[in-house]
Amino acid sequence: MPTSIPERIFSSEDLPLLSLPGADGLITCQWIHESMRVRTPSGRGCDAIRGCDAIEERRRAQVGFVLVEPAWLVRAAAERLRAPGVDAIVLHTQASPPGRSALALAFASHLRNALRRPGAGGTPAPGGPPGSGSEPEVGDNVVTAGVRPDLSGFADLIRVPHLVTVTDGTGAVADTVVWEIMTGARFDTWLDGAPRPDQRAIEAHLPGLLRLRGLHRVGRLDHPGAGALLDLLGGGYLSSRLIHRCPRAVLPLVAAT
Repeated sequence: MPTSIPERIFSSEDLPLLSLPGADGLITCQWIHESMRVRTPSGRGCDAIRGCDAIEERRRAQVGFVLVEPAWLVRAAAERLRAPGVDAIVLHTQASPPGRSALALAFASHLRNALRRPGAGGTPAPGGPPGSGSEPEVGDNVVTAGVRPDLSGFADLIRVPHLVTVTDGTGAVADTVVWEIMTGARFDTWLDGAPRPDQRAIEAHLPGLLRLRGLHRVGRLDHPGAGALLDLLGGGYLSSRLIHRCPRAVLPLVAAT
């Protein structure tokens, strides 16, 4: 069963500083792991004067931009879904605010990290057990977009709206949508056996779903018909995956709240 992605609230500090051209293209990102030797305070088994040497793992993002004609933007991203040397791709259009693309990249990193967690289904490290998730497969590349991508003509690609929470320097919290592009096979795996829902219905209800998520966060989801949904949430949060797996428990409540 795919691991549930924990809720994350994104602040301005989480967003990468991107210098983007006024053109359509793909933001590409590869996370490079580096091992650094660091000095730690003295302790048991350490030299009393020099302290201890320790190896600290750090991750550095290598970000690039590939100019792509607007008509080829989705196709170019699809071709890179299984490309080596790329961990995440963000579709960026000339009309898209840079902040939206920065959020899409930060969320792609969040999704990618979730794939690395134990039980997430990635490729195990050499000698590691299956399902350890320590080394994601090439097919685990994440493609996101800050604005809704047009997938006309791509029958095997599915756009999934993720509900994402952001906060500003004042502490105010709001919800927005970041889109992920999946292959049909990955989408079915993500659903974990649930039938494919009506994507058009979910997209049509997005404003209400954002409102519902906000009400639940502040403890104001007190509608008489909310009991089934609250049981499903089990103290968690309203995620896109739950909405897609259990639309009958969620969508009717949108119109009623």
